[in-house]
Amino acid sequence: MLWILTGAAVTIAGALALGRLPWLGKPRHWTFALASGAPLLSLCIFALLYTGNATNDALIGVVTLSCALFAWRPQREREPVGWGAAALPLVPLAVYLVLYLVHALAPEIQPDGVTYHLGLVAEWLRTGRFAARLGFYEMLPLGLETLFAPAVAIGGFSAAKLVHFAFLCATVPLMFRVGRGLGLTAEASLWAASLYVMAPVVGVSGSAAYTDAALVFFGLATFALLQEETDGCAGLAAGFCYAIKITGLLAVPAGLGWLLWKRRWRGAMIFLAGAMVSVLPWMLRTFLLTGNPLAPLGNRIFPNSAFHAVSEESLARYLANYGNLSWMRIPWAITVDGTALQGLIGPVFLLLPLALLAWRKPAARVVLGVALLLLLPWTRNLGTRFVMPALPFLCFALALALPRPAMLVLVLAQAITCWPAVVDRYAGQGGWRLHGFPWQAALRIEPEEAYLTKNLFEYRYAQMVARHVQPGDGILDLFALPYAYLPTVPIGPLESAQFDNLRLTLTAASRPNPEILISGRTAWPLRFVRGVRIRMTQPIPTPWNLAEVELVRDGHTIPVSARWFLDAQPAPGDAWLAIDGNRASRWSSWDQSAAGMYWQVTFDRPMPLDGVRVLMPNLSGPQMLAFETQEMDRQWKPAGGPAVLELTAPRLYRRSAIEFLKRQGIQWIVVRIGAEGNGPIGQAFLMTPEDWGVELVEKADEVALFRLR
Repeated sequence: MLWILTGAAVTIAGALALGRLPWLGKPRHWTFALASGAPLLSLCIFALLYTGNATNDALIGVVTLSCALFAWRPQREREPVGWGAAALPLVPLAVYLVLYLVHALAPEIQPDGVTYHLGLVAEWLRTGRFAARLGFYEMLPLGLETLFAPAVAIGGFSAAKLVHFAFLCATVPLMFRVGRGLGLTAEASLWAASLYVMAPVVGVSGSAAYTDAALVFFGLATFALLQEETDGCAGLAAGFCYAIKITGLLAVPAGLGWLLWKRRWRGAMIFLAGAMVSVLPWMLRTFLLTGNPLAPLGNRIFPNSAFHAVSEESLARYLANYGNLSWMRIPWAITVDGTALQGLIGPVFLLLPLALLAWRKPAARVVLGVALLLLLPWTRNLGTRFVMPALPFLCFALALALPRPAMLVLVLAQAITCWPAVVDRYAGQGGWRLHGFPWQAALRIEPEEAYLTKNLFEYRYAQMVARHVQPGDGILDLFALPYAYLPTVPIGPLESAQFDNLRLTLTAASRPNPEILISGRTAWPLRFVRGVRIRMTQPIPTPWNLAEVELVRDGHTIPVSARWFLDAQPAPGDAWLAIDGNRASRWSSWDQSAAGMYWQVTFDRPMPLDGVRVLMPNLSGPQMLAFETQEMDRQWKPAGGPAVLELTAPRLYRRSAIEFLKRQGIQWIVVRIGAEGNGPIGQAFLMTPEDWGVELVEKADEVALFRLR
């Protein structure tokens, strides 16, 4: 317990101490020091991770040295606070913060917390560096996770939860500061802060190792610092919004646009310089690794080999409507039910249209405009958590619109209706929210393993896997393990090019019937050529796949050389899959096939060839393919006559699929057994392990762990 508190306290103190630097030792408010120092501390830890020097001692040394060099001395500001009038709403706010503190001290059980938020941090602490994998989560900006790292090194996962909870707590005094700038009384600011803090989604996210409450804090800090014309520190806070969550990038152009509109030219330059402190390191890292500065998003704009644009777009389509959820149902889903959109903000927010009553007040127009701006990312991901950045500003708007008695009733109604036991009576059963008051787990009277076994359903599967795998083992996760509790980080289940290709290979091989590949070949008189291209001349309604390409001379397939140059359009990074000698793996266009798509190889020197053969699972006629060769004059010309199509003998490519996975470093597969999702793959493994070359190591319920032999 003591180490948990120490880990969080030292990390936050280090950020506060470093935050005095931009203010020359005299910050106007301690929350401003925190908003300025956290990006600087994160940058230091980023440098350690990037250079491979992020050992436990180095991380602890950075935060303790920050505290030692810049001992924090808070500036005492006397702000007018009518505590007598504010005492009533202050009581439920304090009770809620105690509830959240207890949950923050308990072991982590929330979905994203037990996966990438803490799983990647645990890997950093094992290896001392960023992961080499080009996965979806690995390429996200992980600024808050860098602050989790020293906390976890000292006090374990709960210390990271406390770091995030500290930003939630700091949001309350920051809202007082913002409210004063808007002309609100301290009491009205407290009402607004109470409405925000007591929202169930704020409680469950803010007491977990998530990032949403921290994003709200830094978004508010950006607004407050711009209010007070402290543009450099505002830039630091705005840039860190992006480092926390990729959608936070909106804070940078928004703040910059505000300064330009106000004709604060010098301030705009200083703001942008401050923002780049956090934005550039993460963007440069993803650009150097993938060629896409926005990875894992923006893959259509910046095509790259690490991610398939079609996978990103498929995920984006789902997040934009959560399974075709009607817009008429969204207000109820986000305020009362909490199931469809993964969380709720409370029934009181059904009265949000009342905020428009304050439209005549300039301050109300400002906060409503900012709220609408911050809701833009939510339109692309309807999850309730993505409403949180706008929520404090909507609360300010209500405080500006309603008289004191009405606002007091609203706050008390929020306190009553959002208490976990009350929420259980009206919200959907699967709504994401806090349950109970786990004080025994928080104090470690209840052992951590017992609490996790009781409250984290997937923990039993993590235990099953942890009994067998070793640190650094390659695991393909087709289930979604809570890998913060594993000694290694798996590949999947969220999309990357590598994961897509592994799953495609297993899916194709797991079909119950043997696969018949279509062989398309053409020939020409023997001559030297510089390259071979296979091009689609007509579209087909499915992605175009190439199982294998064979280059022929005198009736024999010539061996592949590492000095050849491969290209394809689209998915050039996957072009090697068509020439790897394994019929189970496939180069795929992923997008719907279109005329003009091609796969090609160019040689390091002219090669004598007289034919080419391709194996494909989907081809309806020879007129759909064009074979071309690059001649000695470097011009692409038709290779020979029309393609001749033949059906190959039906075969199961299951052993070949496993060989492909082994070449990718996979040693284990975790998969659900059943008919949905990836379940048919697990079912095929379980039914015929010898056909695949896998061994069932352990099975718990419907989830199984297989070893590749």
